[in-house]
Amino acid sequence: MVKGYADLADLPEDERIAIIAKTAETEIVGFFVDDWQGKAERYIRKLEAYPRVRVIDQKPGIVKGTIMIRVGPKGH
Repeated sequence: MVKGYADLADLPEDERIAIIAKTAETEIVGFFVDDWQGKAERYIRKLEAYPRVRVIDQKPGIVKGTIMIRVGPKGH
């Protein structure tokens, strides 16, 4: 069941990552980023800095040129 959807595109990158991380402390979150200029790797690196968040996986997104990243609470 989908609990919610938010378009975070209008926020600065670090604010987007902070919102994703806060949500991922209690539930699994999936989000898409453009697959260029190391953006996925940058998001993953920043999310790994949050001690209560783990990166679950990443795979090609449903739209060409995107990557889907899933994160969730550590210990689950």
